[in-house]
Amino acid sequence: MIRKIITGLVSGALVGIFVSAIIQPTTSELIELFLTKITATAIITGGLGGIYAHLSKSKLQVFFVLILIGIITFVLKRLITGQNLDALTMGAFVGAMLGGIFAIIRKIKHTYIIYLKLRKRRRKGFGK
Repeated sequence: MIRKIITGLVSGALVGIFVSAIIQPTTSELIELFLTKITATAIITGGLGGIYAHLSKSKLQVFFVLILIGIITFVLKRLITGQNLDALTMGAFVGAMLGGIFAIIRKIKHTYIIYLKLRKRRRKGFGK
């Protein structure tokens, strides 16, 4: 569970920096991009998504719920801070990117586990 939460926090930070770089093109330093409200909200979304990804077994459900978590988190940020950006679109975008990251990680992990099982069986003489 801790690994998925850390994955969500790190990927949320990277997605937040990416979105901040798109929205604020005049900012050139990485630390300034990291300290924006958008990045903080994306990190929170990633942490909550990591918790949900641990609880759910479906990649598609994680994807859709992360979009919903992103929208809710960005709308709450807009209500709290009053930042005049489109919260629905930004939340859906960040949630979709984080949901895609979690789905890709889960697919790669599942494929690797199947590969290890198949290699183990081939060593025992399964394919002969």
